[in-house]
Amino acid sequence: METLHFERYEYKYLVPAERTDEIRRFIRPYVQLDDHAACSPDRRYTIHNVYLDTPNFDLYGASIRDDVDRFKLRIRWYDGDLKGPFFCEVKRKIRQVIIKDRARISRSDFDAIVSGRTVSIADESSADNLTAFQDRVVRTGAIPLLCSCYEREPYESAFGEYSRITIDHAMCYQMIAGGEFHEDPDAWTYVDGAWATNGIPCAALIELKFTRNFPRWMSDLVSEFDLVRCGYSKFVNSVKHHLGSSCGGMDFQRHATLNG
Repeated sequence: METLHFERYEYKYLVPAERTDEIRRFIRPYVQLDDHAACSPDRRYTIHNVYLDTPNFDLYGASIRDDVDRFKLRIRWYDGDLKGPFFCEVKRKIRQVIIKDRARISRSDFDAIVSGRTVSIADESSADNLTAFQDRVVRTGAIPLLCSCYEREPYESAFGEYSRITIDHAMCYQMIAGGEFHEDPDAWTYVDGAWATNGIPCAALIELKFTRNFPRWMSDLVSEFDLVRCGYSKFVNSVKHHLGSSCGGMDFQRHATLNG
């Protein structure tokens, strides 16, 4: 059964992409690939998110202000062909704790929601979470504003309590014009370059996720690689770039770094 409620800590760290091989070797004794990535030939999968916010970017503003109780609204799927499944998600941050509630929806429900219509579903396990998602959308006046995309390499602890490490690559976004969703393969702008990553030209994002105590192997990982915890947000950096720049498309400086 799919997990539709998460309550955990999430610690984030940015590292140069070329250091991820060393990190993989270090964590190998402690983790295993999650089931979805284990089925993929490249040991990772693509995540797409449609983020909703108000036309004035009020949810973005709450993150920038570091409000104590803030949330994001998004629809997530795990392939590039819009086959689904799709998940409506309310992701809250209350002080240091991340709380995420999701509802599984169909492709037709996805099309309806991004078009501004409300839907109902018969799946009792998702119905309450979908209602909560749509209530927040109506209450805030949120509309689909941007789509993000990245490659995720996910691992789970091989023993002990729940813990998880993910390594995200090639983080990018594009705005949704006029509230109409359409991904343009030539319009991605990358948010893993030096301007967003404290000077790292091409960064990977490591997230350490756990529910209670910080696992010892995670502590050793942080110490071994001198990792510095950060507050990096794909959504926030995407909006920040959009508000500060009128041009989209490929980040050519990043492209040159990767292919130089």
